Amino acid sequence: MLKACALLLSALLLGPARADVVSDWAEATPKVLLKSPRGQVQPATLLTDLAMFNALNAITPRYQAYGPAPAPVPDASPDAAVASAARVVLGSVPGADQALLDKTYEASLKAATDASARARGVALGRRVALALLALRADDSYARVEPPKVDAAPGIHVLTPEYKQESGVGLARLKPFGIKDVAAYDPGPPPAVGSAIALRDLAEVKAVGGRVSTQRTGEQSVIALFWNSGEGEDAVAMLKALAEHLKATPLEFARMLALMDMADLDSRIVYVGLKTKYRHWRPYNALRGAFADAKLLDAAWEPLIHTPPNSDYPSGGAVGGGNLQTLLAAFRGNSQAPLVWVNSTLAMTRSWATPEAMGQELANSRVWSGVHFRNSIDVGYRLGQKVAEEVLATQLRPLP
Repeated sequence: MLKACALLLSALLLGPARADVVSDWAEATPKVLLKSPRGQVQPATLLTDLAMFNALNAITPRYQAYGPAPAPVPDASPDAAVASAARVVLGSVPGADQALLDKTYEASLKAATDASARARGVALGRRVALALLALRADDSYARVEPPKVDAAPGIHVLTPEYKQESGVGLARLKPFGIKDVAAYDPGPPPAVGSAIALRDLAEVKAVGGRVSTQRTGEQSVIALFWNSGEGEDAVAMLKALAEHLKATPLEFARMLALMDMADLDSRIVYVGLKTKYRHWRPYNALRGAFADAKLLDAAWEPLIHTPPNSDYPSGGAVGGGNLQTLLAAFRGNSQAPLVWVNSTLAMTRSWATPEAMGQELANSRVWSGVHFRNSIDVGYRLGQKVAEEVLATQLRPLP
């Protein structure tokens, strides 16, 4: 009891981290990694979140640490600890913008006016970051070619503008929060020509084409809204939610880490499933070499470009399931607003509930003409389940 009181008193005397120190680094991260290999950006972003979280949690322990728990350092500067942890992780990534990294680091340290506390914070952040990097030292990011599969009805083929599939290597990564990737395999997609497949093909042909008389104007806006934007857009949405909830920097770092962990683990799962099942996209089914002659429509084009990977399950729908589950947990019983600003389109959308937001994202993939309804339904449930496991097992409150 006395030890706990001493830790709390030390933290109170030093003062909390600035409200913006975690968001400063979260917003800087995609800019720092702009020229880094694409396959390393998302894991490095998550490791940065986790390093900031572990560093702040070591100063005022409230949650289970990720990986080995660092010894508490109650008299360390939170600003210095966050800055040091983020800088070490991001500095380890090839192509990182070192000038921007140094600039952000120096700006963070200006708030740490106590030289002794600053030194302890820098040492703590570095120790935490190096421990996390060691934990993931076996991760590999080399390009992986998907196994060759003979073209046939139901098999995905890249559209003419692409030469290779994207994101294939992610499936090799060990997940950060879930235990068993194989447990999330939903089984194969509906067979070509089945009632479900024909139903879904009719729907996406009608509402997902570039020219459509059945897609509403609002659905077109939604489809385009969720097909563009920047990495900082999600951070801004979560930051606004955290501010409404009056979250501490530690709580905000936890929110970021849980969201990015569920997202990355979900991608590891669904990229593996896409590679396994190789289910064709609407473009293939309507105008590919193996399209049913009765359904062939050589003039049909989706509203947006078909992505360079297969249909099943929909990654966008997985993201919708993630968002619905995580935001519902973060929001609790509050009526905190859910607002997303698309920086590319300079467009803002808001929703009354996390479910409305998640379902809109999922549905946008049918209205865009790039996914079948069954892939949306399966993907959404998959995203929910991954997020539920991450929430139940990672960064839990201490007893």
